[in-house]
Amino acid sequence: MTQISSMARQKAFELIQTDLPTFARHCLKIRDKQGHIVPLVFNEAQLYTHRKLEEQKKKLGFVRALILKGRQQGMSTYIAARYFHRTLLGRGTTTFILSHEAKSTSALFDMVKRYHDHLPAGLSPGLDTANKNQLKFTSTESEYTVGTAGNEDVGRSMTIKQLHCSEVAFYERTDQLETGLFQAVADMPDTEV
Repeated sequence: MTQISSMARQKAFELIQTDLPTFARHCLKIRDKQGHIVPLVFNEAQLYTHRKLEEQKKKLGFVRALILKGRQQGMSTYIAARYFHRTLLGRGTTTFILSHEAKSTSALFDMVKRYHDHLPAGLSPGLDTANKNQLKFTSTESEYTVGTAGNEDVGRSMTIKQLHCSEVAFYERTDQLETGLFQAVADMPDTEV
C-alpha cells in the first residue's frame, strides 16, 4: 500500500513539474473579482496563449512573444504563473517583470507573493530574500524580481532568463529601456521574453 502511495505521489510531482495548467490548478491561488482566494484555473485565453508559447518553445527552443489582448483576459496572471513555475522549480532561473508604474508593479508582485504564500507544504525550496520587489530561492539560486519603467538603465547590469514587460505602450524612454533590458536576455535556449 505504501509503495502505491509513493508511486502516486511521484507521478503527481512529475505532473506539476511538467504541466503548467495542472500546477496552476493545484498549487497556485489568485484573488478573484469578489476578493476570494481561489485556485488558478486557466481560462480560454490563457490556455490558448499557453499552447502557442509552448509550440514556439518546442520549435525554437526559446520564446519571444508580443501579446496584444483585450482587458481583463488574465495575461499578466498567466505570465506570472508561467514564470513563477519555471523559477520555483528550475535552477538558476532569473525572472524580471517590468511594469509601467509603481502601482502596477506592486500589484503584479503581490500576485507572485500570493502564489508563493499559498503553495502546498514542502513545495517551496525556501526563501533567501523576500522583500517588496524580489523573491530569492535558497537552494535553487533562482530569483523573481519586479521593477518599474522610468529608469533607462533598468536591466543593464542583469542577466535575465525570463522577461515580462507589462503595458509597454505606457513606458517612457522605450528605446533606451529596450537597448539595456533586452540585451540582458541572451538569445539562448530556454529563455523567454
